[in-house]
Amino acid sequence: DVRSRDENSEFVRFVRTKITEETRRCADTRTAFWLDPTLPEGWITLDQYLNKHGPFPVDSYFAASITQQVAGALLFLHQSKIVYGNLTAQSIVIDMDGAVHVLPPPTNWRHSMQGDIWLLGKLLLRLVSGQSEYPPPPAEFPVDQSLIKLVGQMLHTPMTAGQVRHHSTVTRIVSQKPSMFFFNQ
Repeated sequence: DVRSRDENSEFVRFVRTKITEETRRCADTRTAFWLDPTLPEGWITLDQYLNKHGPFPVDSYFAASITQQVAGALLFLHQSKIVYGNLTAQSIVIDMDGAVHVLPPPTNWRHSMQGDIWLLGKLLLRLVSGQSEYPPPPAEFPVDQSLIKLVGQMLHTPMTAGQVRHHSTVTRIVSQKPSMFFFNQ
């Protein structure tokens, strides 16, 4: 629950000291951490979006853009030796402009950086197939097949957040469209 997040948690204190109000965006991505206890009107969690706007799979651009933005947030944390640890579709929110924001984790999970990438891979799998178990079903998907290959890499091969963020598949797909579009559908 967004309203029950602990404003005094170690994660919130760390991010607040690293990112000022003027420079909330991390690195060169559109990803931001949303630290306030409530969400602005019209913002929804990725889980809410997926439940409301199915069916699956979602557009390749949407999946790649979400992955790129979240990987940027993880990269920011991992460069500071911080593990997020509980990445889910409920911990990601989308604003009205289509930018992705990562909420503080609900508890102090202690996983590994590779675990963060594995969870991001599971999230990408959900975006491209609508399911949580790899491999995806053998049916033809209207998504870029290289995204499905990337899912396999993320789930089975050690990757860094930077490798995911700057992966050729992700950057190629994201560069094909100038901005997010899914709220206009």
